[in-house]
Amino acid sequence: MKKFVFAATLFLSVVPAQGVMAAEAVTIMGDPCTVPLAKKLGAAFTRKTGKSVEIVGSSCGSGIYKASHGEVNIGVSTHEVVLDYLPEGTGNTVIAKAPTVVVVNRSNPVNDLKLQQLKDILSGKIKNWKEAGGSDLEIKNVLLQPCTTTIFAKRSAPFGKDIKRLSPEKPGDPVEGTNKLVEANEGAMGLQIYGYESANVKVLTIDGNLPDSKTVPAKYDLYQNYNVVTRKDSNSDTKAFVDFALSPEGQEIVESLKHIGVKK
Repeated sequence: MKKFVFAATLFLSVVPAQGVMAAEAVTIMGDPCTVPLAKKLGAAFTRKTGKSVEIVGSSCGSGIYKASHGEVNIGVSTHEVVLDYLPEGTGNTVIAKAPTVVVVNRSNPVNDLKLQQLKDILSGKIKNWKEAGGSDLEIKNVLLQPCTTTIFAKRSAPFGKDIKRLSPEKPGDPVEGTNKLVEANEGAMGLQIYGYESANVKVLTIDGNLPDSKTVPAKYDLYQNYNVVTRKDSNSDTKAFVDFALSPEGQEIVESLKHIGVKK
């Protein structure tokens, strides 16, 4: 699997009320599936505490690796494979569930897919929207994000080798790229983290359900944990950030991005 390097470094910081910048920033590294929530939480944490937060976007799993080796304070990812290889002295805190949704072009008349239909599309058994109740259009799959695509392999929905795929001309942010390709192609179907879809795409229900606190996981099982990895000997600011993410204020931010909050 080719690693995708996401964007440039993003900085979120404010000057504390006393007019003195915090001595050291809390550094967070995450993949494209986790950066939007990390940015919102970081900005709110800065407003609340005056502590500076620096967020770095990178490839899937690299944030967890660097946090576990003390190169950044916090690594965030929905990619769960690397969690099996965390070194001693490293801890993981789940602060949310990040659902994956199916997005299509707004002109597509299809509003719902059965789970089996979705599996058949991704395996290549269904290749035209007319086989799923839509128009006579070839289905073009937008599968740019490893953190969304891996969930389907876990749910017994392997991707067919000959399915039609759409890819951007140049590498870029796969979250934004998914939205743009689906917006521009009538037959496109993309996998997106819920809450990251643009206003110009349509989210399909699966078996009549969208992911929320009532449907996940009993009726909607397409999600991954939002993992926050730190060293167990982390500094006080790092621990304060994790506590903030789990607080009522932090969980309100989690839910504002359509992620599913966790109950303490």
